[in-house]
Amino acid sequence: MSELFAMDFFRNAFFASILLGALFGILSFFVVTRKMAFLGAGIAHTAFGGVALGVFFGVNPFWTALIFCVISAIAITKLTRLGKLTPDAGIGIFFAFSMALGALLIKLKKAYTFDLQGYLFGNILAVTSCDLLITGAVLLFFLPFIALFIHRILFMTFDVEVAMSSGVRTEYLDTALFAFLAAIIVISMKIVGIILVSALVVLPASFGLVLTKNFRGVIAWGIIFTLCTMCGGLVLSFFMDTPPGATMVVLGTAAYGISLIVNALK
Repeated sequence: MSELFAMDFFRNAFFASILLGALFGILSFFVVTRKMAFLGAGIAHTAFGGVALGVFFGVNPFWTALIFCVISAIAITKLTRLGKLTPDAGIGIFFAFSMALGALLIKLKKAYTFDLQGYLFGNILAVTSCDLLITGAVLLFFLPFIALFIHRILFMTFDVEVAMSSGVRTEYLDTALFAFLAAIIVISMKIVGIILVSALVVLPASFGLVLTKNFRGVIAWGIIFTLCTMCGGLVLSFFMDTPPGATMVVLGTAAYGISLIVNALK
């Protein structure tokens, strides 16, 4: 094991997995309890359009994907609140548009030297110290946001109409939460990949809900689950020579399936 941590790229990927484990473990609870798993999948696939924009214009795809996903998440929120679209329709439209835009731009950019597959399925070799700093910065902002507004977000989660009538600024909280969702998905692209990252938005809280119904317990178990899944999947992928994102998702799904079986037997 010591030889793994002697390599810079593996250390970067491992520490990024720890930071992302905390982020996904907390975020997943709010996405799952509000029945917005499709939103996570939609934003994850929207990132493909942002990556393609970066490739087409010769800009770092990370930043174009981040900006594109945050704008898309906020736009979906606004259109839904204005009553112009239902949430699933808005997500479906942005999902299809961004994938089509990505495919079109990649086709137009006939000659490019870019590891597109790494962004789609994850590539631990691409994780840099800068990525670690960005992930740490997002965690540094996300934790105080949740600590400060958790009771209002929970109020929204269980009865948004009553929350609004009680003076909770649901629109601003939703916008901030969706912006964080977009940012967390984008910064995890290099490890998990665009196609598979939506699983980490859903699995942690789903696993936690099998074990407990207390929201603090669900978040705690979600964090433990994601840390074990991401770090364990990363180590397994190195020894098995498999894609890290796919290994993490298979490991996490297997753990969730086992938890369901054990719970049913009890």
